[in-house]
Amino acid sequence: MRLIFLFSLFSIMLLSCKSQQYTLDTLPGKQLIFGRGGGISGEVTTYTLLENGQVFYNNSLTKENSEIKSLSKKEATSCFQKMDSLKLSEMSFNHPGNMYYFLEEVKGEERYRVTWGSNDHEISSECKDFYKELRTAIK
Repeated sequence: MRLIFLFSLFSIMLLSCKSQQYTLDTLPGKQLIFGRGGGISGEVTTYTLLENGQVFYNNSLTKENSEIKSLSKKEATSCFQKMDSLKLSEMSFNHPGNMYYFLEEVKGEERYRVTWGSNDHEISSECKDFYKELRTAIK
C-alpha cells in the first residue's frame, strides 16, 4: 500500500513538471518572434519561439501555420535572456530594405520590434548575431 502511494505521488509530481503546451490559438503573453521578408514575391517567413521551447512557423504566401521542431527549455531560456539583454524596448530601428529581417519581443500587450535590411542603415552586430543564432537553432 505504501509503495503504491509513493508511486502515485511520484507520478503526479512527474506529470506536473511537464511544461504547458500551446497551440496557435492559445499562445502565451511572452513570445520571441523573428523572421524575414521582402524580395520579388513579398513573402514573409515568421517564427515564434515560446519560453517552453515550442516554435511556430508562418509563411505569408502559402498561408502555412504549423508547429515545428521545439528547442529544449534550456535553449529557449537562453534565447529569452539574450533577447532581454538586447533591450529592444529601448531601440527604435525600422529600416527595411528590399529584403528585410526582424526581431520582435512580445510581453503581453507590449510589442518591441526592430527591422533591418536597408543598405543605408546598419543594425547592431548583437542583433544580427542573435538573429543568426535563432535561425541556426531552429534548423
